[in-house]
Amino acid sequence: MEIWNLLVILPMLATVVLWVAALLSISRASLSGTELALWILIVVIAPFIGAIVWFLVGKPRAVSGAGSFR
Repeated sequence: MEIWNLLVILPMLATVVLWVAALLSISRASLSGTELALWILIVVIAPFIGAIVWFLVGKPRAVSGAGSFR
């Protein structure tokens, strides 16, 4: 019976961790006030999908300097 509880709790815990990580990432991103509010609203309204969309689409990417050799 305990294994079934674990199988329910682990995905829920993973979702909460993903949600918190997305909110922290959004708060640290250099976004305008409107963009920041919109992304927080998206992640709060749709926690799982919103967090995944943030990490796939919304999160600003770091500019790599690997292509600029001299």
